[in-house]
Amino acid sequence: MTVAERIADRARQEGLDLYFGLPGSGALMDLMDAGRRAGLDLVLMGHESSAAITAAYYGYLRGGAGLAIGIKGPGAGNLAGGAVNAFFERMPVVCLCERTPHGGRTDIAQRCDQAPLFAPVANATLEIDAAGEGGATIDAAFAAATAGRPGPVLLQWPSDLGQADAGSSPAARPAARLGGPPPDPEALARAARLVGGWRRPVVILGPDIARAGATGAVRALIDRMRPAVLLGFHARGLIPEDDPRFAGVFMALPGPNVLANRILAESDGALLIGVDGLAVEGTWDTGLGLPTCELAALPDFETVSPSPAARVDGDLAASLPALTAALPSRTDGGFPPERVAAVRAGVLARCFARPPDARLAAQDVVAIARELLPEDGILVSETGIFILMLDHLWPVTRPDTFFGTGGGRTMGLAVPAALGAKLARPDTPVIGIGGDGSLLMRLGELETFARTGAAVPLVIVNDQAHGTIRSRQKTRGLAPYSLRFAPVDYAAVARAGGLRGATVYDPDTLRRELAAALAADVATLIDARVDPQPYQDSFGPTVGVLS
Repeated sequence: MTVAERIADRARQEGLDLYFGLPGSGALMDLMDAGRRAGLDLVLMGHESSAAITAAYYGYLRGGAGLAIGIKGPGAGNLAGGAVNAFFERMPVVCLCERTPHGGRTDIAQRCDQAPLFAPVANATLEIDAAGEGGATIDAAFAAATAGRPGPVLLQWPSDLGQADAGSSPAARPAARLGGPPPDPEALARAARLVGGWRRPVVILGPDIARAGATGAVRALIDRMRPAVLLGFHARGLIPEDDPRFAGVFMALPGPNVLANRILAESDGALLIGVDGLAVEGTWDTGLGLPTCELAALPDFETVSPSPAARVDGDLAASLPALTAALPSRTDGGFPPERVAAVRAGVLARCFARPPDARLAAQDVVAIARELLPEDGILVSETGIFILMLDHLWPVTRPDTFFGTGGGRTMGLAVPAALGAKLARPDTPVIGIGGDGSLLMRLGELETFARTGAAVPLVIVNDQAHGTIRSRQKTRGLAPYSLRFAPVDYAAVARAGGLRGATVYDPDTLRRELAAALAADVATLIDARVDPQPYQDSFGPTVGVLS
């Protein structure tokens, strides 16, 4: 079996039918042919950074690691940009890059040391370095992308080894469950004594719980503790957000007007379980002196509370039920659900209300998209003034139906991520919500939507500006300088590329066009022209800076 055939076989074992990128004239052409014969088809992308993002979301929703390719040198550099996005969103992708052949100085124009481009964000940087041994390296690359906390992996492939022998057949794909050592009984006992003494506890649930296969243990813990529940960003859907104990999304933002901080201010202790320090926007800074307890899968996993009063490291599938069993049964109501509801209602009414004089507002986009997308549909989004609106106004009831952006607050994410999601789940409705500045980064991928037939409504919140930073200029009393965009008819651009396009200025038209887009057999770009000043002025209240 050749290296090219081995890569194709391993990708198929990951559940992939597609991989993404731009090939060159060397070994990547061998992969194209091997993939064609194995049922693994290349989706040609407009840019390698988009390829890495699309592959990551596609792979995740197919239950494995995605595969993205790029030529050596500039292609690898472009692919590294997408790998950064996958790192911040904890998405698994193998970035397969050609490199200069061993022992030769050919292709010197594109010769560079590619590993340092990926090293700061990669779970591993590996290289197929000898004929007959490449198979084990290929297996290791895909395993590293999904192990622990998922992320990108660089797999370098010398361009003269496309037809080299890869050795043995692919190893059985290992389970990607996040494990850990057995939890220490004494640490568990300390945690139980601490947590058991709290009268109004808060629990913050993180994405490592699902990765550890411990989701089922969460309900028993909640029933025992009766806490208010905050969800880490990548943990949305871990419990249904219509649960009366659900208090909000925890992003570690500072400030007294932040919903999570209002809840924490009424608590006497917070238990953090599987919280990923990378998946929040800020640091633990409530100013409350609140005692915390942490459950983490591995000792080197960073959370967000700097000095917990107790910490238990170990397999969450073991430590979660063990802690629950060690806690005393409550004789009181814990954190009252009615108080959770009151705090939520107050913050939402004060900080997230629709601007009354706006013809079309971002709140309209969120409400109408939530109304029309089925409960099992997938929303894909990115950063923008609307991002906290999605955190607070978009209830998630099922895991893996909400993909925004966590601590990375990534621009340019929605278009390639929505493409990957739709190609992975072609029968599931998918909506992408993005900003006009982000769309400008990815306009070339509209052709990819047309060519693949991925029928996704892409709703662009358009204020003709880099609105987030323009809002910050106003808050700081700075001149409104340099951040306006020229008017662009995005709907016409979409139509010119074979897609549907619509420009909307009011909620009724948006509802009609989005309903039609969900029923269409091609992608639709909906240019939602929100009122710029009310939209930009909404940023301060939503992040808790202004009341």
